[in-house]
Amino acid sequence: MKRLFASLFILSSLVIGPGCGDDDKTPVDPPIEEPDAETVEVAQDLTADTTWKTGNTYVLKKYVFVTSGTLTIEAGAIIKGDQSSALIITRNGRINAVGTAAKPIVFTSSKEPGQREPGNWGGVVLLGRAKLNVSGGETTIEGFFASSGNDNTKYGGQDDAHNCGTLKYARIEFAGFELAPNNELNGLTVGGCGTGTDIDYVQVHKGLDDGIEMFGGTAPLKHIVITQADDDALDYDLGYTGKVQFLVVQQSPRVGDRAIEASSHKTTATQEPISIPEIWNASFIGSNADPGGNPSQEGLVFNTGAGIRLRNAVVAYFKDQAVDVDGTASAALFTEESADPRLSIRNTFFFDNANLNDTIPFAPNPKVEGGVTVDADVSRFNEAEKILVAANGVKTQDPQLTDATNLTAPNFAPRTGSPLLNPDNAATPGAGFDTSARFVGAVGTTNWLAGWTAFPEN
Repeated sequence: MKRLFASLFILSSLVIGPGCGDDDKTPVDPPIEEPDAETVEVAQDLTADTTWKTGNTYVLKKYVFVTSGTLTIEAGAIIKGDQSSALIITRNGRINAVGTAAKPIVFTSSKEPGQREPGNWGGVVLLGRAKLNVSGGETTIEGFFASSGNDNTKYGGQDDAHNCGTLKYARIEFAGFELAPNNELNGLTVGGCGTGTDIDYVQVHKGLDDGIEMFGGTAPLKHIVITQADDDALDYDLGYTGKVQFLVVQQSPRVGDRAIEASSHKTTATQEPISIPEIWNASFIGSNADPGGNPSQEGLVFNTGAGIRLRNAVVAYFKDQAVDVDGTASAALFTEESADPRLSIRNTFFFDNANLNDTIPFAPNPKVEGGVTVDADVSRFNEAEKILVAANGVKTQDPQLTDATNLTAPNFAPRTGSPLLNPDNAATPGAGFDTSARFVGAVGTTNWLAGWTAFPEN
């Protein structure tokens, strides 16, 4: 049965699914559609507490803004997006979307399976009141035209603990939208959300632009899977300083640019806050294709004064570069000898990047004027020399992953006997992280992706 979304708003209490870490036991039963399920067209903004029910399918007909109240999405609900639609949680609204491993919430294209492709709809946008490093402290989120007097697309503020809501056990597929060059929506766009936000067990698959882009703020990310994005997998800028743990990135040989593109401020690299997230237990997986050609493919790229604190990670099978510290501002952050380095990579395995198994490629940053190279390397940063330091637990060694480059049925777990499972190779996570994760990479002995992730081709 199909009906127009009415103005009856019901606030439901939910049972939150299983929680933390690599020890979760997740069922493998796929979600099923209820026999009495309804299809509900959503063509108006939401201005009060609203519940989208288990078993129903909700079709976004336009950009739908949650301008106030909480949008509750129950486990197993399906949200489909038409062309030029998106779901936007404004600074004055909140989302409470809690699925389970057996019944994830699925955001996908309204086209039929077999006809779906990246860019079919605009994705999910969360906007908050945490700090950005922009003039005035707030701005308009990418993917929308700036319009005076419209607060729905604004984000930023001074509340680093702001709560944009909860997004848990959810998949976002075939999303992304280019309004204009360098002005795009992503699978999941997070602008200025604070530490009160809960983004956990979320997969973004086949997005047109980036998988997830974090614009400033402090929102934590946990149990994140970003597969086959058209551009970058995780893109952060404008002073993002959140904590991230258990992150899987997989790139396709046909599309995709960088596993991480890290930026801070395009004109003033020292503008605070500087983009310096702390990331533990990550697996960055390239396509295992030959170097060069199109598209280019890089692992971790840091520019415009952005940094990272990366621990217990794997960077493997990238065509061209493993790490590129691009420009003098980001290079200046790499001070491993200091007590609190702002660009630091430790306890990390590199393997088979640009077909190199005993080192990582040098990534020069030339300066070109009038078509002539006047400086072969502006940053003066030799990635292999700076990063491959045994005392920091950094190794060039086969991680022995099960089937990480498989695009339709990947397995990111390490094989039995993998050095990633040796706790001596891992650092112990600190405050704010799951300290029981004494392994390298995103997945240990328990596959937390089982049951709720999916990798459809179309």
